[in-house]
Amino acid sequence: MRCQGAGGGAARRSGWVVACAVGAAAALAAGCAPSRCDRSESANPPVEFTEATPAGGVYETSAPDGELLYFPGGMRYALKHGLGARPRWHQVYLSFESDGTRRGGTLAHAAGNQAEVTCVDDHHLIVMNDSCSEYWLRVVAGGADVADEGASGAAGGADGADEGAASGAGKCYGDDEPAAADP
Repeated sequence: MRCQGAGGGAARRSGWVVACAVGAAAALAAGCAPSRCDRSESANPPVEFTEATPAGGVYETSAPDGELLYFPGGMRYALKHGLGARPRWHQVYLSFESDGTRRGGTLAHAAGNQAEVTCVDDHHLIVMNDSCSEYWLRVVAGGADVADEGASGAAGGADGADEGAASGAGKCYGDDEPAAADP
């Protein structure tokens, strides 16, 4: 029978300490830290997407079984919808597959901070992933009525109140911003 004495217990404890430290480092590297992605606008400026055009008054970034837009945490898209006026409705879908339903994948409506629509105007629809999860994105929008939009836009709504960033021409992205008026 072998006697380890007092030093054997200390060696075993230091082995456990090393194993726990390695495990904790691996957990942090795997994304278990409180803040694993930077979702700020400064780190994730909107990327303009212009590769889709409307058909029959409906804008789609892709078909349900087409190539969806890569949508990691913090990503922002400025979708140039080409509808000629602000869309009256939009739907945001997410998938874990890059090609949607083509090979048996699924699409689901986004919820919560998975995909937030931050601005909609007559040129762009801005959507952002305010989570740290990775998805593939499909957006559908429509209902823009160019004649009606001009009439209601001039009045500023029923009570004349400003509807903020979600209304008006050219307030969402890039060069579409109106120039400052000379005093």
